[in-house]
Amino acid sequence: MQKKLLVILSVLVLASLVLAACGSPATPAATEEAATQAPAATEAATEAPTEAATEAAEAKTLKIYLLDYTPDTIAWLKEEINPAFEAAHPGTTVEITEGSWSGWDTTFSGFFAAGDGPDIINLGSEMNTLYGESLADMDPYLGEAAWADIKNFGPALENAKYEGKLRGLPIFTAPRYVFCRTDLMEAAGWTTGTPQNFAEWTEFAKQASKIDPATNSLSQQALVPVDAGSMADWQWWLLVFYSLGGQLYKEDGTPNFDSPEALAATQFLLDMRQATYGPASDAVGTLPTGQGSVIDVDDATGKDNGAVCLAHSGWAAPAFDRPIWEKVSIDPFFGDPENFPNSKPVVLAFNDWLAVPEYSQNKELAAEWLKLAFSKEANNKWNETMGLIPARNDSQYGFVTEKPQLQREAELASQYGVGFAGIKESAQLSTIMQDALGKLITEELTPEEVVAQIQEAYAEVLK
Repeated sequence: MQKKLLVILSVLVLASLVLAACGSPATPAATEEAATQAPAATEAATEAPTEAATEAAEAKTLKIYLLDYTPDTIAWLKEEINPAFEAAHPGTTVEITEGSWSGWDTTFSGFFAAGDGPDIINLGSEMNTLYGESLADMDPYLGEAAWADIKNFGPALENAKYEGKLRGLPIFTAPRYVFCRTDLMEAAGWTTGTPQNFAEWTEFAKQASKIDPATNSLSQQALVPVDAGSMADWQWWLLVFYSLGGQLYKEDGTPNFDSPEALAATQFLLDMRQATYGPASDAVGTLPTGQGSVIDVDDATGKDNGAVCLAHSGWAAPAFDRPIWEKVSIDPFFGDPENFPNSKPVVLAFNDWLAVPEYSQNKELAAEWLKLAFSKEANNKWNETMGLIPARNDSQYGFVTEKPQLQREAELASQYGVGFAGIKESAQLSTIMQDALGKLITEELTPEEVVAQIQEAYAEVLK
């Protein structure tokens, strides 16, 4: 009986609905009420999607690829930065992969060839031109209009640009300074401090370098520039070249190795090599390997490691807690103002930076992570884990100012820093230059022949 009654009621309800649909139009009041309720229902549906839909929309993995950072750095990122980011972006997981600078080119080439890989990758100074076309324009997310903090970054920011557009953010600045042992300079009879032009440097090299006749090898080297053995490293050449006001490219974009500055830089490298080692025919050997920095003392023997001055980044200098710092000065490389009026003091800055590839589907999310990891406080902490100078000027406090050496380095970097950036086809240029400069110090090629060879070979590459 109850079932029959339910069936009858259902039929009556259905009939009334059909009649209503086929009858007269709704009243204005009814229409207005429906119009009011419809957007509200739509809005409610938009604001409160199902739990499954929310998870599907927000569940993302932000992948970051870092190269050779200290365990302290990685631990800090995983324990502090990533959890804070994940809390601010529910459903997002940050995944850090640790790689190595050994074989980096093959790894990155694979990412770009496949158009798939990490959302944030770790690059070196010269790689903005190497990979620039494959990196995302991050100005909409990190430019001044989007993020006011970008104004606080120093010269290192240029390393994170390609064609004037930000492609990421620099982590630190590691310039090449001139570190000199003041006690060894004075012992050699040099009392005027760090040389400030080419003539002083070559005279200093002759005066402060010593050759052990028993072994026909150096026992003391006046200046160790990046590469102690050859004194012809291409980065050392660039430091000298930039100190003269040299520009790598002409206005039309072609190489500028046929310039007076390029020839002078090449001649200086040969002059310093000969002032230190003598003629190539003498076949004088290099400094013996010591323990620690070449300007430090070997604790095992108590003897100096042999260098009077070192042109390199802080990585090659003594640890900050070493007592030898009481006898070490830190200066820029001064160029040769007497012969080149555009000369300027220079510290050639190398910077690691984080970039966002164009293939990333999470560009805005990547920018948000970068903003967090590169805040004033975070950039300071990141560099404290490595003992390096923060890329942000306003992050250079605390551990930076507590160590007089690091504070001096930071001041020089801010005042005289020139970025190791904007170098086209840098890997090929390095090979071309090392080949030619190697023949310079063996005196197989003259300085004029060296710059001509580099100019011709590099111009062919840039075609």
